[in-house]
Amino acid sequence: MNHLEFYIGKERLNQIKTYDNLYLKTKILVDLLFAEKKDKAGKPYLGHLYRVSEKMTTLDGKVAGLLHDVVEDIKTPDFPELDVTFDDLRDIGIPEEIIEALQLVTKTPPTHPLSKEEKLNYYYQEIDTIIESKNLLAIELKTADMSDNYNPERLNGLPEEKREWFTKKYSEPLKKLKLVKERMI
Repeated sequence: MNHLEFYIGKERLNQIKTYDNLYLKTKILVDLLFAEKKDKAGKPYLGHLYRVSEKMTTLDGKVAGLLHDVVEDIKTPDFPELDVTFDDLRDIGIPEEIIEALQLVTKTPPTHPLSKEEKLNYYYQEIDTIIESKNLLAIELKTADMSDNYNPERLNGLPEEKREWFTKKYSEPLKKLKLVKERMI
């Protein structure tokens, strides 16, 4: 069973599978999955997905921008066996190149609780893994995602402590990613 069926229903899932237009297929899917979700500032989460998508330069990038949080964020804590997977995305026709980029940018949760400093180091290691992959789509996607998360307009909607945390988390890795991206283009 495709786990997306649990979230959007079998009929809608089958309909989405029939669409040839990859962007339209993805747009409809994320609109359904994230319709009720809010970001950390209480704003519709879909805004973040669309802003990331708009920053991308290719069709594959725009699709990846819309999908970049699906596997990470579409979960049911009481039923982890229903979490959306990359195989679920493959099943609806998402190309392997996009899946590979999504796998690189999707956070893998640590196996044990971490201190704030350990969380930062863990995040920086994830950024290094993306860079070391030399996957331009993943690098561009992570850059677009972080740029939106680090946007002053979004940060201003957060409490001071969270703003400071995100500044510490994103500032240096974002500069690093932008530099790598410029060198690869």
